[in-house]
Amino acid sequence: MLAIRNLSKKKLRTFFTMLGVALGIVSLILLASIGNGLLSNGGKLLEQSTIHLWVTGGATDIQSQYAGSSDSKISDAHRFVEDFRKNKEINMVTPMLTEMVYAFKNNSRPRAVFGLGIEGSAGTLVNIIQGKDLANDEHYNKGRFDGKWKKEILIDNRTANLLDVHVGDTIQIGKTLTEAKEQEFKIIGLTNSLSRFSSNPMVIFSLSEFQDITGNHYYDQVSMVMIRLKDPGKAGYFKNEIEQRYPLYTVSTNQEYLKKALKQNSLLIASAASIVLLAVIMGTLLVVNTMILSLQEKKREIAILKVIGMSRWSIFKSIGIEGLLISFLGGIMGILICIPLSYLINKLINRYVGFNDLVVMQMEYIYLSLAVAITIGILTSFVAAMHISRMNTAELLRNG
Repeated sequence: MLAIRNLSKKKLRTFFTMLGVALGIVSLILLASIGNGLLSNGGKLLEQSTIHLWVTGGATDIQSQYAGSSDSKISDAHRFVEDFRKNKEINMVTPMLTEMVYAFKNNSRPRAVFGLGIEGSAGTLVNIIQGKDLANDEHYNKGRFDGKWKKEILIDNRTANLLDVHVGDTIQIGKTLTEAKEQEFKIIGLTNSLSRFSSNPMVIFSLSEFQDITGNHYYDQVSMVMIRLKDPGKAGYFKNEIEQRYPLYTVSTNQEYLKKALKQNSLLIASAASIVLLAVIMGTLLVVNTMILSLQEKKREIAILKVIGMSRWSIFKSIGIEGLLISFLGGIMGILICIPLSYLINKLINRYVGFNDLVVMQMEYIYLSLAVAITIGILTSFVAAMHISRMNTAELLRNG
């Protein structure tokens, strides 16, 4: 075929043009697959979750909630929790404090880790892989925060790898580097049960001790309160009751909490979508550029074909199909790249973040990517047809 013969003459140029299309297709498939993975993993977490209501501070975003913004916190947390523990229809009420802290072993380089404070002996929330669970929280001491310090912590596998520590080791931890040098905690257990609360390495403290070292003990503040009901069907009823009694706080069901998380990451999703769009546009421009260069190289040949009576449509079919071939083959290349790449990304994310199957490919995404590749080919073929129609046959022959 003439188109294949023309492409084979410029192998390197053809390859890089196909690669440009392939990168656009890879970006498209990966964005859709990661979005699918986030939704499916979020759905699975909701199905498996034993938490039915999430109580947080006012109408603040999730990022500031985890970063430690005081505006997003619940004050007088222990009294708040005790108030709901009296209700026989509530199975569990657990306060939780989240803030970033510095941690390091001996004189090693300080690292930022995700600190999480929960009431000692978190029971069903934490599954210990190695070592033992946190003991009962004694430091709170009826709100005086002057009880006995245990200075014991749990870590997840990511922290163990980051700091090169094991159960039984001691590490320095603090809200600031100066404070971290003066505070030593012993690792008593290893758990990954709460690692999905953050993509960062995690350290779990007894709540009152973590409140003390982060300055949240002054107003007895926590980031959120998780509630488990005996009857999940009553989540809506309890949500309304809590909101009426505590109008300054936000109460979310599982579905609402997931939607809030997705909404707060909408800017990131939009940025990723923009990058994908740019990659597709760049791939299209590469194919268009290749087509124009090919036409420029064959302009005298095209002029002769016009003179001997070959129709524009026949000329377009013999030359314009090159763009369609490049785009289609680039699409196939992108799909073939995506299969091992998605497997590799899942492995790396699972190893360093702890999430499973974040990239979930589906046949619909492959069909979509092929449709995009073919559309690019049709568009470039149209550009080629327009370029051919504007060629001046007499001038081309005179100059040739």
